[in-house]
Parts: sequence; C-alpha cells; structure tokens
Amino acid sequence: MRFRWLGNSCVEVWNDLHILIDPNYLVEPEGGIDYVLVTHEHNDHIDVEKLRRLDYRKLIAPEYTLKLYKLEGIKAEIGKEVEGIKILPSWCWKSEESVSYYYEGVLHSGDSAKFPDVENVKVVFTACFPDFYEEYIEEMKRLKPDLVVPIHYDERKVRNAEGLVEILKSNGINARMVKVGEVVEL
Repeated sequence: MRFRWLGNSCVEVWNDLHILIDPNYLVEPEGGIDYVLVTHEHNDHIDVEKLRRLDYRKLIAPEYTLKLYKLEGIKAEIGKEVEGIKILPSWCWKSEESVSYYYEGVLHSGDSAKFPDVENVKVVFTACFPDFYEEYIEEMKRLKPDLVVPIHYDERKVRNAEGLVEILKSNGINARMVKVGEVVEL
C-alpha cells in the first residue's frame, strides 16, 4: 500500500483500489481512480470543479454534500461498507453531515479531532489544530496507529503540523510530516 498527500485534506491511496479522499487538491492525482470519497461539504474538502476534472469510477459522499453540489454518487451511510471501504462516524465542526472512511488500515476523518472506533489502524490522517492537541494524543493512544500524518494545513500553518508531530512523538506515538505530493509506502 502507498499513499500521497495532495494538499488540504486530500489524500490519494493505492492498494487493491485507487482511492482519493476529499478532492480539493493542490497536486493533481493520478488517473484511473476507483472511488472518490468526501468526508463533508466544506469547500476546503471538496472542490466541485476539480472533482469534475477527475477520471474516477464512483463517488461516495454524505447525502447533504451530494444534494448541495448536485452530484451523482453513493450516499455515505454510517455502518455501510463498499468494496472494503467502511463508512464510520465523524464529528467535523460546523458540518451539516460528515463521515470518516476506513480502508485497509487507513483512517481519514475529515477535520474531526474525535475518531471512530476501529481496529488495526496503519495510518491516521488528521487535522492539526493546536487547540485539540490533547484530544489527538488521547485518540491516538486509543487507536494505536502505526503512523499519524497531519493534513488540513497550508504553508502559513505548517507550525501546527510540526507541533502535533512533536507532541505525538513525545507521547510515544509515531508521527511524521509528509510533503505535498510525496509518495509514502506502508
């Protein structure tokens, strides 16, 4: 399995499936995407114009997001599983409807500081808001991922991500920064 952070909250994952999560990217994803997954409706997580340029098979998004942007896709319902992609709860701030996705050990919960109960987590992609560092620590201790990667920041907020990595490491949790566009093998 490998992944690539494409900026904002957009992550590209390759395993049995090629998946793109939260399609508001700074670096173009590769073509031939099996599933595009959207955690919630905020425009830093979905850019409809960028979505329309993608070569993908299916879209999964919360019903509110599908209706808001007039998109055709599979309604993301908590507890549903589509080709090994589990749709789980999420708690994104000021979102009308949000979900987390878990696929083959990869967990992405949008910009929530709370994470769903799931086992065998290889990598967690997380927002890195300093006000929630303590929550991230507690959640990662509970989930016990092999790796935590901060996302959902830009160049002006890189210190937020660096700070989260530092505090997670000081608590015995493996975390690292990933550059936009960098491919990481798991």
